[in-house]
This record gives sequence, structure tokens and C-alpha cells, in this order.
Amino acid sequence: MNRPLVLAAALTVVLLAPAAVGAFQCPALITRAQTELGHLPKPKGPVQAINRGPEVKLIEARLAQAQAAHDQGQHEQAVKLATEALEMLEHVRRENR
Repeated sequence: MNRPLVLAAALTVVLLAPAAVGAFQCPALITRAQTELGHLPKPKGPVQAINRGPEVKLIEARLAQAQAAHDQGQHEQAVKLATEALEMLEHVRRENR
């Protein structure tokens, strides 16, 4: 095989591999965050429910943004947004709001 052709093929694989990983990673992160959001413990009372409401809406918005970014092929942005949603979920869970 021609050496420049092999080099070009190897370079293409190296450059496209991170994008491919991101393309598969973002749906998994989004699904995980949606599942965890659905399994949040119930608030202990009305005050906790009121406090949790805006945070949950923000998490849902972040997940919608992550899904839109994924659909547009912006996988790095989608991973970032889904990770932020997971971090916010952890905060809500830790505070038990």
C-alpha cells in the first residue's frame, strides 16, 4: 500500500475518533440524567417542593439543550450540558430538596 495513503487513513482515524466517542457518549449521559431525575426522592414537605421546582426546571432545560446539541452534531457541547445536568442533580440529591 502507498505510504502517504496509509498515513492519511491513520490521521483521519485519529482525528475522527474523539467525535465518534462523543456521539455515543452524549445519548448515554442524557438518558442517565433523565433516569436519575425521575428517581429523585420526593420532597419532605411543601417548602422543599417549592425550593426544588426551579432547580428541576433548570435541569430539564439543560437536558433539552444537550439533546438539541446532540441532534445538531455538537457532541462536545452536548456532553458538557448533560454533565452539568448530572452535577445539578447530585446537588439536589445531596441537599434533598
